[in-house]
Amino acid sequence: MGRDDDEQERRALRSIEAINAGADIGDEAFQLANEFTDRNTARATAWLKRRFGRGE
Repeated sequence: MGRDDDEQERRALRSIEAINAGADIGDEAFQLANEFTDRNTARATAWLKRRFGRGE
């Protein structure tokens, strides 16, 4: 497993613990989905910048 995978797993486990402690399941799922989308959008954007020569 990579560092990102480990962090994603820790975040998911924290969400499960929060849900078991009474947190809103919809809110926790929404937050996890947003984090996943943000992470993968950043990866795709970085790849596109490298691919088309617009890297910073």
